[in-house]
Amino acid sequence: MKKTPIFEEVFLNLFKQRGIGMTILIGGLLSFIPILNFFAFGYLYRWSNQIRRQGRLELLDWNDFGGYFVDGIRFAIVWILYWLIPVIGAWGLYRLFAELGLSRIAFLLFSVVLLLAPILMSAALYRLQHRNEIRDLLKVGEIIRIAGVYELRMLIPALVAFAFLRLCPPFYGFALFAGFLVVLGYSSVCFHFLERSRPANL
Repeated sequence: MKKTPIFEEVFLNLFKQRGIGMTILIGGLLSFIPILNFFAFGYLYRWSNQIRRQGRLELLDWNDFGGYFVDGIRFAIVWILYWLIPVIGAWGLYRLFAELGLSRIAFLLFSVVLLLAPILMSAALYRLQHRNEIRDLLKVGEIIRIAGVYELRMLIPALVAFAFLRLCPPFYGFALFAGFLVVLGYSSVCFHFLERSRPANL
């Protein structure tokens, strides 16, 4: 890549991929069901890692469910630590502030966390894939630094993922999977670019 990735180009390229509809259908259905969602998580883990290494958005085939399940466990650890826990914590504060009559502040806080959590999670996932060391997920300061490299650019895909969740709550499995495809697709392209332009910085 000769320039910093542009989100609109990555987004259009992603949704022009052959089989994108079937990928979202399978991944979305799996995301609805506990335990089976590890297969969807594993797909996202392996796909984002492929993009980071090769810089291509080419979708994977659903042909290695055993491997996807194992990779899904790794993805789930990142998801729980850097997406689920922050979102649940923000939801708790939202309920508390709402009880105190501060609904607007509560909603603003919750919305900010929903926007920032995917960015932080993308950085944590990159850190894990970079060295394949689970203990690297404990280096919160370093993960925040990595997230800050493309923080402003990542706000747009995070907004798209947020919109999916807001507009399709009954179909949260599809919204969640499609949102992660957008966020991880763009972040992985960015990290691929960064590794090749400034490898010493990460």
